[in-house]
Amino acid sequence: MIHTVIVPGVGGSEHDHWQSVLQRQLVSCSRVEQKDWNLPVLKDWIAEFVNTVDAVQQNIQIVAHSFGCLTTVAALAQHPRLAKKIKSVILVAPANPARFGEAGFARLSRTDYQAYFHNLKIHVPTTLIISENDPWLNFSDALQLADAWDLTPVNIGLAGHINVASGFGTFPQLQNFLISENVLPYISNTDDRKYLFKFAI
Repeated sequence: MIHTVIVPGVGGSEHDHWQSVLQRQLVSCSRVEQKDWNLPVLKDWIAEFVNTVDAVQQNIQIVAHSFGCLTTVAALAQHPRLAKKIKSVILVAPANPARFGEAGFARLSRTDYQAYFHNLKIHVPTTLIISENDPWLNFSDALQLADAWDLTPVNIGLAGHINVASGFGTFPQLQNFLISENVLPYISNTDDRKYLFKFAI
């Protein structure tokens, strides 16, 4: 069975956000939790990402949004051993790395992360989903990021930041990119004990 790890962005993903909806739909799923959802200090967010991934025994697919995308890409670059268990990464509406720096937001930092992220490479199968009118990463910057990461982006049009505010309480298109869960393994018709194990209340 594949295990899905949800990686939200700044503020976390509220109950009606498509990441939270997805988490409730999946059997094997967990979420990276941050100590402060409103303080995106990259090294701290990476540490929580690594702790979450290390705790999972199954193969993993990552579903990240906004600053969670930057956290994911940086964590994989800094901890390449994680690639052994991560079979797929889906990056949805990544945040603009120029808006962030070592203190969290770029306005509070000495420098920003634009050059850093443009020099990173991704070594696991990755889908990048972008929007033409994302207020947090304009389309030309998104294409430059895709080029830097050597990814062919999936452009879903005028979708804003692909969040609740832009109408994405659910995100059915995402199913096209997810590795399907093996919810019910094969049960032998000749072994009643397996039925009792699976279905006894």
